[in-house]
Amino acid sequence: MRISPTKFISLLFFIFSVFYLYTAHQIVVFTFDENAPFNARTFPIYLGWAGIFFSGLKIILPEKVPTEVDHKYLDYKSIIYLILVSIIYGAVILKVGYFLSTSLFLIVSYYLLGERRWLWMFLLSFPFVAIFMFLLHGVLNIYLRDPLLKYLGIIG
Repeated sequence: MRISPTKFISLLFFIFSVFYLYTAHQIVVFTFDENAPFNARTFPIYLGWAGIFFSGLKIILPEKVPTEVDHKYLDYKSIIYLILVSIIYGAVILKVGYFLSTSLFLIVSYYLLGERRWLWMFLLSFPFVAIFMFLLHGVLNIYLRDPLLKYLGIIG
């Protein structure tokens, strides 16, 4: 019996979500944040459960139209580049900081995925990362280490 590509990818995503949920429970939370309604662990835990739920549904529910993949049309080179960019992003985020590393990661990812409109790439990276960082740091009081913004005096 041959497993469909959709079921196989769903199984990989299920395994990844289980691992992600396990690591989300390992996130260290300050003692005073342990019983807070929202802390550093909350969103990753919900995200892990959502990944398990949706990939599990995709695995167990029957496919209406089986998917056939023609490998000659897949762009494996871009996939490898995106994986390498993700590894580099994970390696530099603590040194460079959340704002700059995430914004540059998004711009490079957009470029690798075929986007060439630089204005849109900029608008969908730097401002959105700034807004997200403001929500985390300014509204929810979740500290994100960012040496660049600290050096510029934007965060303390």
